[in-house]
Amino acid sequence: LLASACLLTLTACSTPSQNKQENKPKQTQSQGQNKAKEEKVKTKTFSSAGSAGTVTKIKVYYLKDKVTAFSFIQEKEIPEEEKDKSREELADFYQEDMESSSNFEAVNNVKGIKIEVRISADKKTVQQSVTFDLTKMDVDEAAAAFGVTDQKGTIFERLKDKPEDFFEAIKEQGLTEEE
Repeated sequence: LLASACLLTLTACSTPSQNKQENKPKQTQSQGQNKAKEEKVKTKTFSSAGSAGTVTKIKVYYLKDKVTAFSFIQEKEIPEEEKDKSREELADFYQEDMESSSNFEAVNNVKGIKIEVRISADKKTVQQSVTFDLTKMDVDEAAAAFGVTDQKGTIFERLKDKPEDFFEAIKEQGLTEEE
């Protein structure tokens, strides 16, 4: 189910990227070098509420000029009838749910993709996530994992631009930025 939601989001058509000029003062060479040494990975999370208490999130890890990783997270409430199970049993159940997806095999075997299931301590919610680490793979490999051969008009195309362009593409898919 998570892989299907990811695929829909990633391959949905987006509007063409617009060339945006930012009005920022230019840095001198030495200022730029000092800043690069200090730059830490930042994160932004975007979400959209779905049916049956399901929330789809995209968490983006980025530096000033590039996206370094992103995670698709599906969060949902655990039904009352399942709450008598242990956290381990619940994790196994939801892991099997992910593994039953038609895209699981292709995605699971790609270097740089991490698949996780997390059960909250109170056993109220489950998070199923797929993380794409772009320091270990390139955008083309990430797209190929989902069977996307033509990236034109997909969110993958926008990954090659600045982080702000990727954020805009996510918003165009109906997700809103979390505070």
